[in-house]
Amino acid sequence: MRTPLFKQNQPLNAALKPRLIIFDFDGTLADSLIIMVDITNRLASEFGYKRLSDDFIATLKYLSPWEIVRAIDVALWKIPWIVQRVRQEFYIEAKRVELFSGIVELVERLKTEHYRLGIVSSNSEANIHAVLSQYGIEHQFDFVTSASTFGKGRAIAKVLKQSHIDRANAIYVGDEIRDIRAARSVGVKIVAVSWGFNDPTALLKQKPDLLVAEPANLLSAVDRLYSPAILSFPAS
Repeated sequence: MRTPLFKQNQPLNAALKPRLIIFDFDGTLADSLIIMVDITNRLASEFGYKRLSDDFIATLKYLSPWEIVRAIDVALWKIPWIVQRVRQEFYIEAKRVELFSGIVELVERLKTEHYRLGIVSSNSEANIHAVLSQYGIEHQFDFVTSASTFGKGRAIAKVLKQSHIDRANAIYVGDEIRDIRAARSVGVKIVAVSWGFNDPTALLKQKPDLLVAEPANLLSAVDRLYSPAILSFPAS
């Protein structure tokens, strides 16, 4: 069952703006790269693509999603099937997945600052809930939405429409080139993080609004982007 978008009966100080932070999951909240690589390599022979060596992964960190698809030499029609299998295998491995150091504290601090939080990820909702529940912070997120590998922009636009929050009052936080492009495609501000998959130099070339190097810096980053001069409200 799809997670409801905004929880009922949540108090919101009238003096506060409806500020929404939408997170990517893998590489942003969850330190899941090693497990993802293990799963991907296990499936390589089944789907007929290149295995990911450490040197190969280092090269991929500078590439966009479509460049990665070409680099591993996988047929486009296989991608939905691969994604489905990776999600299934991930669920089995979910207990091994850890959140990055400082993420739990960050989420709790953002909630005390009256930010609304959500997740839009290409991982499955079941997998995300399985990991978050291990850390006791599942309830801190107003929604968890699963998007297709190349459909994050549409998913972000959909949750904004359903939550009645203007795009000017939302920020997406992600670790990949595709996250920056997805946010830009729907006019949402983007904070890129350097602790995930894509190399910081590759992220900077995409011109995110801000790039942060550790979770402890994220609160000040979103506060900067949520200055009163740039906040707006949806028309009534």
